[in-house]
Amino acid sequence: MRLRQIAFAARDLAPAEDALLDVLGLKTGFRDPGVGEFGLHNAVIPVGGNFLEIVAPKPGAENTATGRYIDRRGGDTGYMAIFHTADAREARANAEKLGIRAVWHHDHDDATATHFHPVDMGGVIASVDSFPAAPDPDAEYAFWKWAGPDWESHSDTSVTRRMTGLELSHPDPAKQAAGWSSLLRLPVRATDFDGFDMATSDGGEIRFRKTEGQEQPCIRELDFEMTDRAEALRRAKARGMKCDDGGFTLMQVRFNLKDV
Repeated sequence: MRLRQIAFAARDLAPAEDALLDVLGLKTGFRDPGVGEFGLHNAVIPVGGNFLEIVAPKPGAENTATGRYIDRRGGDTGYMAIFHTADAREARANAEKLGIRAVWHHDHDDATATHFHPVDMGGVIASVDSFPAAPDPDAEYAFWKWAGPDWESHSDTSVTRRMTGLELSHPDPAKQAAGWSSLLRLPVRATDFDGFDMATSDGGEIRFRKTEGQEQPCIRELDFEMTDRAEALRRAKARGMKCDDGGFTLMQVRFNLKDV
């Protein structure tokens, strides 16, 4: 079970996309017309063999689920974590046994995917997807339908090498960790500071931590291996982002940058 893609929700696509591409030195690889059924447009951005996505309501689209989510979060924010597995039907069947509700199904010859309700997942949409063309999800550049037919030619690792981890916050991290562990069938271990960690099959990490102050349950942090950390931080500072030697904040998410 591999963490393959993180989606952000933004009020306006262009400025959020421009900032993300500039600071991390990335290129947009695809715009998926399929998100139009939700009143959205998007940008899918390769990060090595993983992906970042930004979705935003189309101009003129009203009362979209994404727009309501942005309103509840007070602005652009982390939105969804998408996992790649060998057979997503197993995760769907497991979710049904656990009482985790699905909000969207996709069943075609080339893909199986299920989006799970953010209430049941602790404030974040989770999806588990599989593809006959990708029998080994942990192959770094495995097939990924949502990135389009030519995404590999847009994978630029000159500044950012790859995405390696995710941190979630929740008032009850033990409960959230147990739910994600049961769905994904990945073990969790308690940390020394009342949190929980989960290792993914490709060597990545998912952390579960307690919310602080008035913080809502959310995607709090993302981890990246960098080819040129100093350049990314220079660009973040030039844009006036909140940053320090270890990373920066964009769309209410902390980006942790680590040298390869």
